[in-house]
This record gives sequence, C-alpha cells and structure tokens, in this order.
Amino acid sequence: MAYAQVRGFPDRVEVVQERTAHRPRAALADRLARLSLAGRLRPCDPEQAAEHFLALLTGPLESRSGLGTRRVPMAELRDLADATVDTFLRACGNQ
Repeated sequence: MAYAQVRGFPDRVEVVQERTAHRPRAALADRLARLSLAGRLRPCDPEQAAEHFLALLTGPLESRSGLGTRRVPMAELRDLADATVDTFLRACGNQ
C-alpha cells in the first residue's frame, strides 16, 4: 500500500521507512557491531551487514506474501528466518 501511495504522498515515504526500515536496521546494526567486536562475526560495516540481513529476510517475504496481501504460514516464516540466518552466517560468520 505504501508503494502505491508514493507518487501522491512523497513526504510519507520517510515516515514509513523510519518505522519499517530505519529503526529496525539501526537496532540490528548495533547488535551486529557488538557480535563483531566479540569475535562472533567477521569484522564488517554493521550498517551494511544489517541492510544485507534484512534484504535476505524481507525480499522473499514480500514475494511470498504478495507484498503483504497474503498471510504466510508460521512454519514458512520460521523456515525463512532460519534460511536467512544460515545464509548470513555463511557469509559473515567467524567460524
């Protein structure tokens, strides 16, 4: 719905992104920075790593949910989350 309204309400884009993307990404980046400092992740740019993690999660979710128009079963959400973490750790993990 937000994508469809961008042309008519361009000033709302930042409001939507602040609530749905910027805040969660900042919180995740903080956690990833801590994990990197603790040696649990390879040294990285935490903002970029958070952006990549969220893209791995939200890309398939947007597709499977028809951009939020269909409910995704809980088991499928868990599988998607597990696959996201697995892929991310293969790329950024320190083990």
